Parts: sequence; C-alpha cells; structure tokens
Amino acid sequence: MSFVSGVLNGVEGIQYYYIAGLLIFMTLFIVILYRTVKMPRKDLMKFKASILENDKMESNEI
Repeated sequence: MSFVSGVLNGVEGIQYYYIAGLLIFMTLFIVILYRTVKMPRKDLMKFKASILENDKMESNEI
C-alpha cells in the first residue's frame, strides 16, 4: 500500500480527481434519494406487486 501512496503523492493535481469523484458520487446519491422519496405511492405499490408476482411465477415453474 505504501507503494501506491508513494506513486499517487508524486502526481501533481491528483487531489482534483478525488474531489471530482466525491462530488459525482454525492450528486448521484442525492438525486436518487430525492427521486425515491418523491415517488408516488401508487408506483411503489406497482413495483411491490410485480416483485411478488415474479416470485410466485418462478416457484410454480419448478
């Protein structure tokens, strides 16, 4: 691990990649969380029902 740290410390401007990666991750996390919280309950019930239907269909095929 010290080899990797030594190589990365020698690269100038590498901290910008860390910052950019963190910003992209946080942005996607917040967008997905917001869309999930604001999703209508009707759609959630549709997803729930479809998952249960798929489980029943798979168990009948065996």
